[in-house]
Amino acid sequence: MDSSIKFGNILVVGIGLIGGSIIRALKENSFAGGVYGIDVDKDALSSAYELGLIENIDENIPGDLDDLLVIFSVPVLSIQEAMSTINTMISIENVTYTDTLSVKSSVLNTLQALDKNVLKSFVLSHPIAGSEHSGFKSSSADLFKEKLSIICPHEDNDAQAVSSVTDFWKALGSYTKKLSAQDHDELFGKTSHMPHVIAYALMNSLYQDLGAKTFLYSGGSLEDYTRIASSDPVMWKDIMVSNDISILNSIESFKKSLDELSGLIDSKNATGLIKFFSSVKIARDKSILGKED
Repeated sequence: MDSSIKFGNILVVGIGLIGGSIIRALKENSFAGGVYGIDVDKDALSSAYELGLIENIDENIPGDLDDLLVIFSVPVLSIQEAMSTINTMISIENVTYTDTLSVKSSVLNTLQALDKNVLKSFVLSHPIAGSEHSGFKSSSADLFKEKLSIICPHEDNDAQAVSSVTDFWKALGSYTKKLSAQDHDELFGKTSHMPHVIAYALMNSLYQDLGAKTFLYSGGSLEDYTRIASSDPVMWKDIMVSNDISILNSIESFKKSLDELSGLIDSKNATGLIKFFSSVKIARDKSILGKED
């Protein structure tokens, strides 16, 4: 067991790609405590049990688990229902909560309407790891290794809970950074949510124009670029709805950039095109290098 995991029991609510990867990583790390899972997909639950990743074969988990970490890995708009379900299952006070969701402000708003003890012990987090593939079958014990996990403490958080959750993600192989919920949503609205908007919109446009020919003559670059358009539609519907303001602002910014490029092409401004492409290339290359430092 990794000594930095400071919990006696862990319950993962939603054992799809992310939640499934958590329980696999706990198994690989020889976590000595109890690991439990809840999911509406009974096949996923059964598979996890048969693989020895969780101790429960159904949703009848012990209600008195001591020193418990509950991790919510569900679609964003399902968080309140998931919390209500768990609160009917467990009857202890020594519980720490966290999540893996891609939007934070809406989750924090939900928490602020709940019991103050829950608000105090719920540490918002977001592992920046994933795939266009979804479900338990796509989960991996290595998913979080050398990946960033964002921790979003709020003013009502217990400092020890924040520390314990931070250490938890580090134990799974992540490195961590802290952001406020608002900063998180604005940043990821641009760097994560907006690329999905573009990929979905591009594939929609291409398929309307080309149909089955879309990938016939495209080579590999289009497949790579639009890979994320194969992501889980329900998850991304929830993200778009719950982080709408940040995403709509990002769309407007992107439209301006498209309009600028369109104008250069329309006017056959070769010098302007070279300047546009060069400035973007330089900015991207510098940003990538800065990330690696």
